Amino acid sequence: MVLFVGELLADLITEERFQNAENFVLKIGGSPGNIARYSAQLGVPSRMLSRVGNDPIGGRILKRLAESGVDVSFVQEDNIHGTTLVFVQKTPDSPDFFVIRGADQYLELADDEIERVLEGVKVVHFSCWMLSRCNLYELTMRIVKVASGKGISVSFDPNCRDKLFECGRIDSEKVMNMLRYTTYSKPSLDDAVAIFKSELSVNSSVENEVKYYIERFHQLGVKYVVLTAGKMGAYASDGNTIIHIPPSAKKVIDATGAGDGFWAGMYYALTKGYDFFKACEFGSKVAGHIVGFVGADVPLNEFKVE
Repeated sequence: MVLFVGELLADLITEERFQNAENFVLKIGGSPGNIARYSAQLGVPSRMLSRVGNDPIGGRILKRLAESGVDVSFVQEDNIHGTTLVFVQKTPDSPDFFVIRGADQYLELADDEIERVLEGVKVVHFSCWMLSRCNLYELTMRIVKVASGKGISVSFDPNCRDKLFECGRIDSEKVMNMLRYTTYSKPSLDDAVAIFKSELSVNSSVENEVKYYIERFHQLGVKYVVLTAGKMGAYASDGNTIIHIPPSAKKVIDATGAGDGFWAGMYYALTKGYDFFKACEFGSKVAGHIVGFVGADVPLNEFKVE
């Protein structure tokens, strides 16, 4: 069982500039929810811990997750705050987003509920959104410490961006503390730059950047790191060896959901007993399949990973 902890939300996507946009397409999302859905479709027992509004969008998210086989019994419904919304400007020259935080930031759990939500769990996965508010960070660390005491592996998706945090910038202290407990982390090159942006020369080659950032994650306590670098593929490291995993996509139509699919493929392989490097190869295969479709709503029920 993999437990996914983090945001469930709706993306409102426009191909116009925000200043005069009139047309938006609503897609249900939130990276942990996407990974949970993909994982469940691949046959990985998956559980979600999050909070949505008691509204039509929250109901739609829960229905989609449940239909995919995700255990949503620990997803809370908020009668006061609406489901979180992310507005996405998908213009070629100036992609942008902004967030209207809603129910996700009010997730709460008593100590006895932490024990219950971790029953049967082998890996607990967190997104960076869980570090973006003080109350969420405190809850995260409570869960992490209980999980670590039970021998449960901790995964952290460092999808951190300045505008997610209350102070308007990534809280490095919280991120570094989380990495101390992390078994698996899958930063993208953009994630690594956002977290360690001032530490590397602008003239560094991509290969040097990759090696540097992987080493930084290991130095901060992460046991296994796989850094994804778009069309260059991925670089997986166990702290002693770095291997390059070429991209497996035959055709790229839309990269939306690729990173979440990579995580899901990893979890499929890890729960089947494969080693970390093989798991990353599986992750690449799933990501390569997803980018052949438009959007992140790609069914994986009949996808053959092996």
